[in-house]
Order: sequence, then structure tokens, then C-alpha cells
Amino acid sequence: MSETPASGPDAALSGPAVPTPPAPPEPPTPSRFTGKEHEKITDPERMKALAHPARMAVFDFLAGQRVAGFEGATATEIAEVAGMTPSAMSYHLRTLAKAGFIEEAPSRGDARERLWRMKIQSFSIRAEDDASESDKVIERTMGAVFVEQHDRNFLRWLDQRFDVDPALRDASLTQQAHLRLTVEEAAEFSRRYQELEQEYAERTRKRADQGPDPEDGTVVFNVLFRFFPRI
Repeated sequence: MSETPASGPDAALSGPAVPTPPAPPEPPTPSRFTGKEHEKITDPERMKALAHPARMAVFDFLAGQRVAGFEGATATEIAEVAGMTPSAMSYHLRTLAKAGFIEEAPSRGDARERLWRMKIQSFSIRAEDDASESDKVIERTMGAVFVEQHDRNFLRWLDQRFDVDPALRDASLTQQAHLRLTVEEAAEFSRRYQELEQEYAERTRKRADQGPDPEDGTVVFNVLFRFFPRI
């Protein structure tokens, strides 16, 4: 059945219906990681702030807390992990905050509590090619402190691995190899590893934003990837 177009004096006033514009989308929930992209640290003073066993223990603990979905920890809680008094720990926390590695977190409801959380999400350390010898020593010291902290975590795993679910042991991996590669192949190897790591890091970020969930079946894993030429 066809319709006859409208005519008469009112016809000029009518026209095609104007569609109602869609409602604007709801703003996304802010991520805890917003604005905290990968940083390349070349400042020796920032490196020096982290090149200390106690501060590295703080960094490692708060990084694990963030990944697990917890919004920071108090100086007392952090001090227990590092084996220090809260007053001594406060100095190290201020040092890390001044260097931009950590920041104050929102209160849990008790204004007397001062919470600390990670500020930096992902970073790499490298002294500039023209850095002084003293700055290169700082870079090496910071790298060594990172390895020492990871080794402490790894030795704790070796001591306790038979006390956990066998599925966790099966999912864990320690591997050493020697690869004979061209520079181009080595660069590709690094790139492909980083792509895989980023894929799972994105899942981790989403879960961290959702907060802790003891029923989701996840466990925080430690990862240290070392890939370097034999010289």
C-alpha cells in the first residue's frame, strides 16, 4: 500500500524525521595504570634511589600487591616484609616517592593510615652511551640489586615448591640455553618475547583493575627474562 506525500500549506513545514542522537557513552572506569606507561630511566639519581636492597624489597612487594589487585600497603606492612622497623622504612619510602617510583594511595577509611602504592608501571634502565663511568657503575649496581631480589624470590620458591599445588610446579619453568643467532635474529627473538609478555601483561592489568578475587584461580608469577650475548 503506497502513501501519498503530504501537500498543502503545512507541507513545507514537514520533512524527514530527525533521528535522536545516541546518548554519549558512559566514561570508562579509570584504570590504576592510567598515565603510567613504560619509562626509560637514564637519570643516575633515580637509579641510585632503587639501588638498595631494602628499597628493592619494597619495590618488589608493592609491585606484587598491585598485580594482585590490592591498592597499596602501610609502612608497617611493608616494613614487616623488608624486616625493618616502620620508622626506618619511612625513610626508604620517602626516597622512592621522591624518585617517582611510588606514591601515596587513597586511604582505606582510616585517615591515620598512610598507604603507599606503585606509581611507575613499566620501565627499563639504561645509562646513556656517553654517561660517565660513575653513572655506568650506578646502572650496574641497580641491575645487580634487581637480580639479587629475584634470586631471593627464586630461592624461596625452591625451598617451598613441594608444599604447593603440583599444577603450579608444572606451570613453572626454569630454563637455560645457548642460541647462535645473528644480530637481526636476536632482535626478532627479543621482540617476539616482548609481544608475548605484553599479551599476558594486558590480562594482568585488567585483573588488577578489578581488584583481588580469591575465587578467580589466578596466582602471581615472577618473571625475569635475561637475553644477552656471551662475551
